[in-house]
Amino acid sequence: MDDLKRMVIFSHVVETKSFSGAARRLGIARSAISRHISLLEQSVGVRLLNRTTRSLSLTEAGETYYQSCARIVAEAQEATRRISQLQDEPTGTLRIAGPTGFGSQLATLVNLFTQQYSGLSVELLLDDRVVDMVEEGIDLSVRVGWLSDSTLIARKLCDSPRLLCASPDYIERNGKPETPAQLASHECIIFSQLPTPHHWTFIRNGKEQVVHAKGRLKTNSAVAVRMFVLGGSGIAALSNFMVGDDIRAGRLERLLPDYDCGSAGVYAVYPDRRFQQARVRLFIDFLESRIRDYI
Repeated sequence: MDDLKRMVIFSHVVETKSFSGAARRLGIARSAISRHISLLEQSVGVRLLNRTTRSLSLTEAGETYYQSCARIVAEAQEATRRISQLQDEPTGTLRIAGPTGFGSQLATLVNLFTQQYSGLSVELLLDDRVVDMVEEGIDLSVRVGWLSDSTLIARKLCDSPRLLCASPDYIERNGKPETPAQLASHECIIFSQLPTPHHWTFIRNGKEQVVHAKGRLKTNSAVAVRMFVLGGSGIAALSNFMVGDDIRAGRLERLLPDYDCGSAGVYAVYPDRRFQQARVRLFIDFLESRIRDYI
């Protein structure tokens, strides 16, 4: 039985690529992880991991052993999943990550979801950085924009149109651009999380025009971009869910409405695991059915 427990621990070490990552995922001390791995290697009689101060890697024997461990762990997870499906509602804690700019919408959706399932707890983590889901034990991440991490599974939920806008105060002081080319003489707020922060693309009648945007303010936070624009510091293109209410209320004015500024995809992202927890699947299905009301 001890070896079975250590096989599970070994699998988590391999998947998180560190003792500390496995410790966080399992909720036990890093020293306990190290001790269990040492005892497991003693039990099987071979070294399973190559350890350095900077990294861990599997030995040839460790690679073979991990395949068996992973299969055993997956079968155990499947057994648990089948049992959970017999319950009337999901239980446990669902850890969800998302960007701060979509925080209020995501919090509303989480609130509606938890009202349906009283036995489920949710931990919502808002951060503009791209979190390491495996390392930090995240079950599901909602991402807005462009994806590049091929080790994760992404399910596209919808697109959010991006709107070019500025405050009435900025327009009064600097004038209103009538074409994308005129943006060259304006202060543009640079959002560094975009794939090409300084190159803004506009499409009209099937023709694409790329503008080199420049300005004194640059940030990695979409929330900060919105605050800069509201404060009259410049022009920016932001997702409709961030500035739609501001435009309708007159706090911001939409610019170049005849041009398409592109869209940001909204994705549900989760680790590539053979058996997905029922509560994760339920929340993804819920998002897909409701998220367009908040985009």
